[in-house]
Amino acid sequence: MSGKIGIVIIATNAYFVLGVRFIKKFLYHYNGKSPITFHFFSDQDPTPYLPEYHYNHRAIKLENIDVRFYKETHTSWVDGTNSKFKNIISLENSDSDYLYYFDADTNVSRPFDEKWFLGDLVGGEHFGNRSFLSNCKGMDRNPISKAYVPADTCLPCTYFYGAFFGGKKENVIEFCKILRSNQLEDKKIPYEPGVNDESYINQHFHFNPPTKTVHLEDFAFDISDKGGIGETRNTALDISALKMKMLENKDNLYDISNGDLYVH
Repeated sequence: MSGKIGIVIIATNAYFVLGVRFIKKFLYHYNGKSPITFHFFSDQDPTPYLPEYHYNHRAIKLENIDVRFYKETHTSWVDGTNSKFKNIISLENSDSDYLYYFDADTNVSRPFDEKWFLGDLVGGEHFGNRSFLSNCKGMDRNPISKAYVPADTCLPCTYFYGAFFGGKKENVIEFCKILRSNQLEDKKIPYEPGVNDESYINQHFHFNPPTKTVHLEDFAFDISDKGGIGETRNTALDISALKMKMLENKDNLYDISNGDLYVH
């Protein structure tokens, strides 16, 4: 056993249905033995939508699984994505040994254990790193910003996801405190980087590389799978019909595809 692992999910507005899907499918496919706590930041409590027991694909009850709900509201998608550093810092005194952030629209479609993402401080190679984001093309080029990376940098270039990072709790908290400070300094100018929090992550990892990079071929989850539910950045997107189906199937495994819920 590696220690207690905290999984951070921010799932306000329409992302709520995707965050609940992530927990259910994580539990179903999880083969590991580490205690898992889901830290769920949302405007809605996920527990009525989750089974009262925990299961995996071997139909064996999982012990030491916890879901903790933190009330959080966002009036825009930008506010939501920019809240991740602040929310993670709030877990500094949690009982987790490791903390990992996953975007709520991450999907899990095959068996896995925790070994692929464990490390001291971990970043994930972005799927565009070897093509349209190669050679640091996605970095922020505004020299007044704390996210700035010069175009003529002589350091090796890897472009990292904003959708995933983590590691030992003390390392992740320190990482997030630095990035949150940079974020707040830019707000004073005011300046918002081109890809929001991801710009700060990439600036920091460019000059202070993570101890472990999860490369594309080793990434066990599916990034940015929104299930076709619509424009999730629209805070007024109607998810009421999906939520009703989720309640009806709280004890069933399901997926969301083409904007609808399908029970396995």
